[in-house]
Parts: sequence; structure tokens; C-alpha cells
Amino acid sequence: MSQMQRQGLIKKAILTEAELAEIEELTEICNRAEHLFMRLSFMMLRGRTGNEINDFLCYEHGMLVGYLALDEWGSDEKEVIAMVHPDFRRKRIFSALLAAAREECQQRAIPNILLVCEQASVGGQACAKAIGARRDFSEHEMVLESFQERAAFDERLSLHEAGRADIDAVAAVLSASFNDPELLVTANLLKRFAQEKLPRIYLATFGEGEVSCKEPVGTLRLDEFDGVIGIYGFGVVPDYRGRGYGRQILEETIRIIRKTCQEPIMLDVETDNAPAIGLYKSCGFRIKTTYDYYARNA
Repeated sequence: MSQMQRQGLIKKAILTEAELAEIEELTEICNRAEHLFMRLSFMMLRGRTGNEINDFLCYEHGMLVGYLALDEWGSDEKEVIAMVHPDFRRKRIFSALLAAAREECQQRAIPNILLVCEQASVGGQACAKAIGARRDFSEHEMVLESFQERAAFDERLSLHEAGRADIDAVAAVLSASFNDPELLVTANLLKRFAQEKLPRIYLATFGEGEVSCKEPVGTLRLDEFDGVIGIYGFGVVPDYRGRGYGRQILEETIRIIRKTCQEPIMLDVETDNAPAIGLYKSCGFRIKTTYDYYARNA
């Protein structure tokens, strides 16, 4: 079936370059219509393994008018990003896309979904409420505008790129920082390190070089996508918070990034995490936009 003959809903495990171009065009149309920053990584879309259906496309007479993507991570919950062309809304296109995605999740025994919706999207917010989803949490996306260094440095703290041998230490920090089950965190890390392209995860330890002391303090991950460097999973063990170590880790990370590239740097932070927001602002980050995450059963 040719592109011009496409009609209705299509499920895909791998997207063609033509389909990626259509999705990019639809994203730009939706962004312009509501002045949005749609949270969709085309690097993720191009990196689909083809083992599972994660992409759902809806066509009207050969024109892409609706699209929904499931993220790659998580076995018990999937993030969902969806969009519908402004000229084709109120035609139950979103409902059809969501029904297909829920059916796929049910077949894969994935019990929950998280619909990602920008606060500024009137249409998206209405859809989230119409399907009975509840707001689980919200995140600011922050971008580095002007790096503000304090250069306060504790030589007992060391930051290095983590390898497979550090998985247990990284998992312990993430579990303590975000109250996630350590076994689940470890499983996700093993999945990341099993990929052909190894993740850029950094681990901060305290007491480097001292006898019997090399305690994990903090960790973060760097992802490059669509010309942006993202800082994710930035956590500091509770016992080490409030001592300036979080700022030291963040500043050193920015310096590491700036040694090799000048691409924009961004990070996410939950809207109710006032200490972290204060830290990021003091380092030169500003809030770009805010996303709500709506939870519901698959």
C-alpha cells in the first residue's frame, strides 16, 4: 500500500524515513498551533529495535493526522506521547490511538500508562481529563542559559564515568534518592548496559583514595538527542544532601560536557522539588516549559 493510499490506523515496530518525516511535520504543526515543545525524541524513534509495536499512526486520505508513541523503558509502566492535527480534532482520533496502544500494553502485560501532556496544551489537558486519567506529577524542563560557577570544591568527592562494575553502586544511589525498589533499578541499569551503545552514567563517590572508604554519593546520566544534552536521573543520597555536593557534581558535569561540545544542556525536575529547582536556577538554568504526567490503567 503506497503512502498516498494510507487510511485509518497503522501499528509499527519500525518507522520508515518517510514516516519519520511525516511525524516531524505533524509535531511542528501541533507545536505552532499551541506554542508547545512536544516531548518527542526522534533519536528514540530512529533507534527502535523492531521487536515490539510502539508507534501508532492515523491517516486520512494519505495524510498523517494523528500519532502516538510508547517509550522504550519500563515493564510495568509506559510513557505515552500523542498528537492530533489541529484541523482533525474532535473526530475521536486520539481515542482510537489510545485504544490501540492500551491493547498493545495489555498484550504485553503492562498494567499502567503515563500520558505526557504539556501544561500549555489546552487540547491535551482536555483529552487527559476526558479519559479519566489522574495527574500523577509534574516536571519543569529547564535549560542552561548562563553557567554560574561557584567553584567550591571538596577534593574528597570524585566523579567518574560508571561502567558495568559500578551498576550496584549506581542502583543503590538511585534507590535511596528516588525511593524506587533497588531490584527494579538494577534491572533497568542492566538493560541499558546491554545495549550496543553504552549509557553515559556518572557516579560520585566520597573518600576516594582513603582506606576502606569509597562511598557512593550521587549519580546522573547524560543522553544526547536531537542536538540537546539531557541530564537525567540526577540523585544524591539523602545523608549527603545540603552539603554542596549536589552542586559540585552538577558543575563538574557541565564542565565535562563543555569540554567536548557546545550543544544546549537541559534537565527535568519535579515542580514540587524546591531545593533542586533553587540549585538549578543558581547554576544558570531557567524553566522552559512544564509537563504534567497523567496516570491510568492500560
